[in-house]
Amino acid sequence: MKKGSTVSGYEAAVSGAISGGVARGVTAPLDTLKIRLQLQTQHFRQSPGVLRVAKDLLVKEGPLAFWKGNVPAEILYVLYGAIQFASYSYLNRTFEELSNDYNVQFSPTMHSLVTGMGSGIASTTASYPFDLLRTRLAANSSKRFLSMSLAVRDILKNEGIFGIFSGIKPAMLSITLNTGLMFATYEKAREYSRLFPHIPFIEGICGFIAGAAAKGITFPLDTIRKRCQMYAVNNNNQLASAMQLGKTILLKEGPLGFYRGFGISVLKTAPTSAISMWMYEYSLNFIRSTGYFQ
Repeated sequence: MKKGSTVSGYEAAVSGAISGGVARGVTAPLDTLKIRLQLQTQHFRQSPGVLRVAKDLLVKEGPLAFWKGNVPAEILYVLYGAIQFASYSYLNRTFEELSNDYNVQFSPTMHSLVTGMGSGIASTTASYPFDLLRTRLAANSSKRFLSMSLAVRDILKNEGIFGIFSGIKPAMLSITLNTGLMFATYEKAREYSRLFPHIPFIEGICGFIAGAAAKGITFPLDTIRKRCQMYAVNNNNQLASAMQLGKTILLKEGPLGFYRGFGISVLKTAPTSAISMWMYEYSLNFIRSTGYFQ
């Protein structure tokens, strides 16, 4: 992960795909709860809490409802993880070469921030339709599970081809910033962690810190992204802009409306980052020990 590392694109892609798939499988129920909380539209003080939402989900829709949207979500996380870490590996080398060519030196943290933001753009662009499908399926409150193909047909019929990319602008800003901040914070945390080499699961601890810090800064953009994905079409049958939805949240729900589901999001995102970073380094070490890509 650090500046100057030599990880091939194949190694990074395979390790990233494994880390993304494992991380998603473990934290899927928390993600469903976060989405349900973010899509509440009443004033923040009148909104039911996470325990009430979890109870209603369990009683009205059954235990499997916590895994609604898990198929596109698994595809999303595997694809996103592979592209995220592969592009990070490529940009890591390229950015360092350009810095040396132009004699411009950046600190390891700034290097990780810029490289992470670039990898966030690449992975978001490639995997965004699955992110939207995950949100639509997880938000379905009926006991019947909707299929991916049916959801895609409904989007194309009612919203057109651009409906598959509803909310991509705030998503690009949110995920790009989140990815850059996560990698930069992780690099800084790993730098300090080398002072304590005997702490177990240190990669996961550093990933937990990085995920929590990045999510806290970018969460309002994530809420707007979810609203765009669900409420993209307004009363005039036109795609509502992120600015319009953000203004509506502020006026009707107050500033705290942007932080709906933040607590459960940290409980979900931080472990996701921890598992993802730990699995990435573990998978990378395992792949290198087998010499498969050498």
